[in-house]
This record gives sequence, C-alpha cells and structure tokens, in this order.
Amino acid sequence: MFDFTFAISCVAVVLASGSFAATKRGLAFADTDNTGDIAVAYDTQVSWVYDWGSTAPSYLKDTDMTYVPMQWGEDNVDNFMAEVQAQNAKIILGFNEPDLSSQSNIAPVTAASLWVQYIQPLSAHGVRLGGPAVSSSPSGISWLSQFFGNCTECTIDFIPIHWYGDGLDNFEDYIESFYGKFSLPMWVTEFASTSSNVSEVEDFCTNAMTYLDDQNWIEGYAWFAFYRQGSGSYYNLLDVNGQPNTLGDIYLHGTN
Repeated sequence: MFDFTFAISCVAVVLASGSFAATKRGLAFADTDNTGDIAVAYDTQVSWVYDWGSTAPSYLKDTDMTYVPMQWGEDNVDNFMAEVQAQNAKIILGFNEPDLSSQSNIAPVTAASLWVQYIQPLSAHGVRLGGPAVSSSPSGISWLSQFFGNCTECTIDFIPIHWYGDGLDNFEDYIESFYGKFSLPMWVTEFASTSSNVSEVEDFCTNAMTYLDDQNWIEGYAWFAFYRQGSGSYYNLLDVNGQPNTLGDIYLHGTN
C-alpha cells in the first residue's frame, strides 16, 4: 500500500543485530514529516521497525528497535547487498506489492531474475530473506505463485504479506491461505481494519495481535501505520500531537 516515493517521503524473530526479539511486533513508520514521533515507541512491546527503505535514516538508526531494510522496487537493486552489509543487517524484506501498477509493479519473471542476481547472494552471508510482499488484492497470491515458479532455486526464508479489510475471520482466513499454499513462515508487514468505527478497529487490533502471537509460523507483524491522525483516518496509532491514541496504546503496550 505504501508508496516509496512518499517515504523518501517457537516465536522469536531473528533481528538484524543477530539477537532475538522479545515480541514479534514491529512498526511501519510512515511519517517523514514528524520523525521525532518515533520516541513514543521506545521501551514498548515493539522490537523492530521499517520504513520501506533500504538504509536506516538517523531517526530510526539509534533506537531500541531493529531496523529492517527493504528493497522496494527495481531501482538501485544492484546496491542493495552493499547497503545491507554496511548496516550489518541480518534480515531483509523484498519488493513492495509488485503485483500492483501503483506500487513496485514488477513482473514475476523479472522479480525472480533480480532476486537471483542481487538478493539471493545475501543468504550466503547469513541474512534471512523475506520474499516479495504482495498486496491483498486478488492479484497477490497469483503473482507470488508465478514468482516461485520462476525462482525455483531461490532462498525465501519467510513470506511477508499485506492485508486491509474488515473482520477478524477474514484476516485469519487470508493469512492461512498463504501459509497453506506456500508452507513458509509468515510476516504480516502491513495490516489494518478498514472499518470507520473506532471501537471496531481497536477490538480488531487487540484480537488480531492475540491471533498473530499465538501462531508459531507467524514470525513478525506491523500494523499500518505509525503516523498521526489525518482526515478520514481510523487506523493511525498516533493523535494529532504525535502521542499514542487508544489504538496506539493497545498496539505499543498491549500484552497477550
């Protein structure tokens, strides 16, 4: 869902530092206009963060959360390995919603070729590889199937996916459909309830985290998104002043 051009505008998770996270919970940091807001996530239940970029900006580098680099699209993919190694990152995320023309928009065969040439070599250096993160549109699972068909020798350590919709049952069914098809560990790197009822969104978040924490094949997850309240926004974790709202308190501090 996130546009990279805007950004520039068992259940332990292996961290980029090589240690293990106390929780699976992460942050999708989506507000480059209010970078200091990250401070309200210190000393919470969140253990990792990403911003759809390949190199940690200063405000995400010196935190108590592990930064996870992403190769968003085709641009600069030839530099990705060097960027990952320069940060001593031990886990990465692949292409962002390549099945959508409005996002990284990469054909499965092209993505497979780029993966083999530029991303696969990281595996030999002890980096865990998160595959391309497809959207929750009908094109998502088909695209990923074609990618795997063209990347039969690729190393994919886990599959990141996105989901936006309404209802916990729909959320669980969607995630389980991917796990049933590909039989790989999962990360849910973008998810949110699209209900316009604030109480429903809060209840969904609480119950979704319980579900995600209870599945040992789900290694990590990040709510969309860590940013301030905007017009028509019901799933922002922060209020207009950059402080956690009720939803933010649930996500940042809630325990199961």
